[in-house]
Amino acid sequence: MIGTHPYAKGGIAAVVAKYRQTGLFDKWRITYLFTHVDGSTWKKLTTALFAYWRMIALLIKGHVGLIHIHVASRASVWRKSIFAFTAILFRVPYVLHMHGGQFEEFFRGECGPLRRQIIRVLLRNAATVIALSVSWAAKLREMVPGAQVEVVYNSVSLPRRKTPGHNEVRNGILFLGRIGTGKGAFDLIRAFAVVSGDVKLALGGDGDVNEASKLARQLGVSERVQLLGWVTGEDKEALLSTASIFVLPSYNEGLPISVLEAMAWGVPVITTPVGGIPEVVRQGEEGVMVQPGDISGLTAALRQLLDDEPLRQRLGANGRRRIQHIFSDEVVFPQLEAIWARFGLLPNVSKITIEA
Repeated sequence: MIGTHPYAKGGIAAVVAKYRQTGLFDKWRITYLFTHVDGSTWKKLTTALFAYWRMIALLIKGHVGLIHIHVASRASVWRKSIFAFTAILFRVPYVLHMHGGQFEEFFRGECGPLRRQIIRVLLRNAATVIALSVSWAAKLREMVPGAQVEVVYNSVSLPRRKTPGHNEVRNGILFLGRIGTGKGAFDLIRAFAVVSGDVKLALGGDGDVNEASKLARQLGVSERVQLLGWVTGEDKEALLSTASIFVLPSYNEGLPISVLEAMAWGVPVITTPVGGIPEVVRQGEEGVMVQPGDISGLTAALRQLLDDEPLRQRLGANGRRRIQHIFSDEVVFPQLEAIWARFGLLPNVSKITIEA
């Protein structure tokens, strides 16, 4: 399996970490090669080269039955294309697992005819292209006719227990994700500034943290806004278990893990109908939808949920049930394993599945 560093920040790293933690790597004898790390250009280059030559060694030895490649957009596409085209040379099937909400913008708006053709070849030669939602699958089929696209949702584990009364206004409003324009963090701060009372807004994530802090000061809400940095593990669980509302007002998405995690904890969600989100959150059922950039609509949604505890409880309970029935590891992992098994692979067989 090929992807980013397992301790990196973002969706791919979170998905890969889940595979490892739940035993899929051991069950399927997956060798994981990471092609990207944060750091200097030299560090990034040597990391990618080391992963490539290690894959070549495994291919020469005949130890690879399938290569599973996690791809986002931009530089991720070009890095992973080298691994995919090498798989073609060795006649080893590969799966492209498409992440990130900016692929269409990248493909249509940033790539010229030659680059678009390279991407089409990359996707058409994949044994399977995994999309994170039905809507993204349709867009991929439109962009690359002939690609073998299937839907496998992101998934999360249900917490073993819910904190009693966690939907009371305690930590208030929670945002998890990269702080900046794309995820709507600045829109959220502006909407929150209009909400009166002693409720707090906690933002967990890296990115434009200084800009967010400056904006909060300008709007006079710096004492009610907490900028926590990137949060993981028990720290993130503590935030989710005590949040009243989770908000992710993104402009584009694939299928954000953070929304799934919030719903698994029974936290009502305010979000935007972009990417695969409408397939997870239904208006008035598990959360409230607002359009990207609609700050007044976001303010109204915040006020609605903050003022209506029974509504928060109903939306939160509905969200947890929806995760359990559709987006839990127990439901999604067998779908992923069925794809691997289709290529003649079985758990604990002699050949290795490379996750990329």
